[in-house]
Amino acid sequence: MLGLPSATEVKKIIPKRALYSKFQLNTAEQKEFDAAIRQLTIVNEISLRTIPALQKKEEDKAIFVLAVQLKQEGCAEKILYKLSRLIDQRLLLALCYADKVQLALLFDNKIFLNEFKPAAEQSVTLQGTGLKEIWEKIALQVANLTPLAGLTPAAVIANAGKREELTKQIAALTKKMFAERQAKKKLELRLQLNQLKNELNEMEVYES
Repeated sequence: MLGLPSATEVKKIIPKRALYSKFQLNTAEQKEFDAAIRQLTIVNEISLRTIPALQKKEEDKAIFVLAVQLKQEGCAEKILYKLSRLIDQRLLLALCYADKVQLALLFDNKIFLNEFKPAAEQSVTLQGTGLKEIWEKIALQVANLTPLAGLTPAAVIANAGKREELTKQIAALTKKMFAERQAKKKLELRLQLNQLKNELNEMEVYES
């Protein structure tokens, strides 16, 4: 289903009722999950137990791959948030529909997704000497971000989020500026817009 070299294969089905109990979902929320998800199965484990050669650190948590059999292509982000918090470990979600797989994970309180691909083409590479480093580099791959010299994977991901937010703000402010009829207010909006564009340009220059 998912190419994950060095990970240990497991097979542990998680009953959906366990998820309902953990998050105390009401009847409507349970129906929403039932409409989206057919089955949940932990299929891979990356941990100090399965890879003893990894450096041991106190803050390290294991990484599990949770196969999520979907009833239709795509899944609501609020469902992905709950799935990502299903167990107190790091979870890489493999969203499966027909013969395709999409990867998703929660990193720094934000959901990242890659594209649905044929299962044979969907893979991630395990890189790093510790679980935290491996997790961060998996996150980079899922987010389709390039590592940058001098920046940790977490910083690269944070900067990508900031760029995305700045881009949204610039688009919204541009629309608002062109709709504004008062010259003074239009000028104020243009100054704000230029400031945001400068911030975005500075980020791009720094990362180039």
